[in-house]
Amino acid sequence: MRVLIFADGGREKGMGHVVRMKLLADEMKSRCSITFYTNEESASYLASGHWQVLVKPEQGQKDFIVREINQQAPDMLLFDLLNMPSDWLEAIKAKSAARIVLFEEKQEKTIRLCDAVINGIYGEVKSRTYRLGNALVCEGPEYIILHPGFKKAKRAYRLKKECRTILVSLGGSDPKKLVFKVIEACRHVPDIERKKVIFVMGDAASHAEEARALIAQKPYYAMVKQTNDMSALLRQADMAVVSGGITLYETVCTGVPCIVLSQVPHQTVTAGKFAAAGAAVDLGLGEKISAAELARHMSEMSGHFPLRLGLHQNGTPLVDGKGIKRAAAMLYDL
Repeated sequence: MRVLIFADGGREKGMGHVVRMKLLADEMKSRCSITFYTNEESASYLASGHWQVLVKPEQGQKDFIVREINQQAPDMLLFDLLNMPSDWLEAIKAKSAARIVLFEEKQEKTIRLCDAVINGIYGEVKSRTYRLGNALVCEGPEYIILHPGFKKAKRAYRLKKECRTILVSLGGSDPKKLVFKVIEACRHVPDIERKKVIFVMGDAASHAEEARALIAQKPYYAMVKQTNDMSALLRQADMAVVSGGITLYETVCTGVPCIVLSQVPHQTVTAGKFAAAGAAVDLGLGEKISAAELARHMSEMSGHFPLRLGLHQNGTPLVDGKGIKRAAAMLYDL
């Protein structure tokens, strides 16, 4: 099966789109011929010997995409682009019979123009499938695309009574530079010097070196830049401070109690769902919370095992880590 994947990422857009599509491509590579189309910022991240990566032009993208689809004659098109323009799909459908699948798409007009939508993030905590026009819509945590390592991490994770390790991961680019707020908050957490605080920062974070300099000042801090094994890091953690994107699902899947600092408004919807289910502590938009308030919540969670245990027990049933298999199976069946 010939598959073209369109996904963008970077410091402003975040890296969730390209991370998700790279994982899915890796799952499908043995059965598909794959070509990625992306922006300049994401090209190096997506590079692989298993598929081709082409950079889209900044201007005239619709005409470029339609032209490429005509030349490549694919069987399937995967679009993981924020707010996919419906006129793009209309132009594509006029020239191609390829099956069209969108990811994390909410616009009804756009959904009706495709064959399927996989909305792992959107929807309620309880997953469902339904039809909107001719489009099959799969939504909820059962369809969230996570690295296969999280299934193993989920089985292996054990919550310890004493909080010794705190993981901080605020997205691939941390666009609001929330890491500095967390560093400041850590100063006011009791016995922080007796704990290990691991900061995970992606290559897309423009302020990574500035953060590294601050982290290096404390012997109980450690910085990991761009990991390919987030599941192994989460298995070490007794609690976490995360943003409201894919990392939140990874954290809940593993079973780590967490505080959520959302980077953008749509992440607050996700964080609110998990908080309502008793699976996370949602502090809303991270840029609006003070370091002092964050420190209060971090202190409470690190020092109160029943709170962490409750979050762990409520969260682990919600995300099983099998979404990538479900998504791939659905695509093969289209």
